[in-house]
Amino acid sequence: MEHNKLRVAMLSTGEEVLHGDITDTNAAWLSRRCFEEGFAMHRRVTVGDALDDIAIELVRCSQVSDVVIVNGGLGPTTDDLTTEAMAMAMDADLELNSHWLSELKSRFEKNGKTMPKSNIKQAMLPEGSELVDNPVGSACGFAAKLNDCLFFFTPGVPSEFKQMFDNEILPRLQERFPNTYRREINRFYTFGFSESLLNDKLESLALPEGFELGYRSALPFIEVKVFSPRQHLDISLVADGVRNVLGDLMVGDGLPMLESVGVLLEDSGMTLAVAEKFSGGYLTNWLNQDDDTRQALVQSWVLSESTLTADGDYNPLAAVLAMAAASRENAGANIGLACGNLEAGRVALGLSSQEGDWGVIVKPRRNQTPENFRIYCSTMLLDLLRRYLTGQNMFPEIASLVTLESLHIPVEEVEDPE
Repeated sequence: MEHNKLRVAMLSTGEEVLHGDITDTNAAWLSRRCFEEGFAMHRRVTVGDALDDIAIELVRCSQVSDVVIVNGGLGPTTDDLTTEAMAMAMDADLELNSHWLSELKSRFEKNGKTMPKSNIKQAMLPEGSELVDNPVGSACGFAAKLNDCLFFFTPGVPSEFKQMFDNEILPRLQERFPNTYRREINRFYTFGFSESLLNDKLESLALPEGFELGYRSALPFIEVKVFSPRQHLDISLVADGVRNVLGDLMVGDGLPMLESVGVLLEDSGMTLAVAEKFSGGYLTNWLNQDDDTRQALVQSWVLSESTLTADGDYNPLAAVLAMAAASRENAGANIGLACGNLEAGRVALGLSSQEGDWGVIVKPRRNQTPENFRIYCSTMLLDLLRRYLTGQNMFPEIASLVTLESLHIPVEEVEDPE
């Protein structure tokens, strides 16, 4: 079968996935991995935990797809019905897989426990199916055919699912369909563009045959993806063209913004202190999600907005720069970042360093929820840090924000005595 005619689908099972109680991160991950390896999906389906519904959907998938990866419903409890549903769809009986039963008993014994009877259910597979090993969990996978469609069944636990796909399922697919069209993806992360402006700027970029651009908007970023044939000679040329178009609004090249800033902090050896009012600790929490930024963060303060004492002489820009400088000096850090109060729909943001201070007052360009505005303000502060570390323009135009005022206070030069 030609690679461009191979129809790959994913079927996710479970009431918690269907009704949104949990986010189906497995589906997003699998879609990306399949695309990279040349097995792009043509459909994704979610079904609840009803036996008949699962069986009907399995039959439907077999009629319109060549390969289906089924995720979830292989556990030992009564609501785990995927295996039974596949046996029903195949009009086959369930049979005990003695190898997996022995493996399960051995795993329990190694932990000094006796295997519960309910786990025997996980060793019952449809007649004629092939076991797919799960080296870390109790639910084995299995492969089976229905209406000439190849099915792979996997547990819902993300760590188990990903390992099984990469180590067990992908090699089987590559062996069975050797002429797949593998592609590479180069990712660029932007902050400050509107989707329409970004599309217009990149539309004029000439792409070689087999190259495509893709976009993913995830507030407050827009990710630009360059899809290309694997190891194509023009990948670097096209990537450089994209970088040139994105300019200083590109906040991550291959890495998301936080990780990119972490690398900059690690390379510079600089430390960081943070003081937050309106952002309410969002930036502090974000910085703690990456090893390099967490190590660079010396100290952080989250202050109540009620600590503001406004009078006729109050200047929000001066106040936020004083916060940034105080946080830097009190922590003994190289750089201080500060987010001021929300006043009349606007917020002051500041960065203080030994080379000088930079501050801006921003407001949303259009209506935003307070939570979204907090995200934008925190991202703006992280971008100020990125720009300072890379020597770029500190006051860019951001599509979703209006800059009402900006200020740069250079460090005072001390004259050498003659």
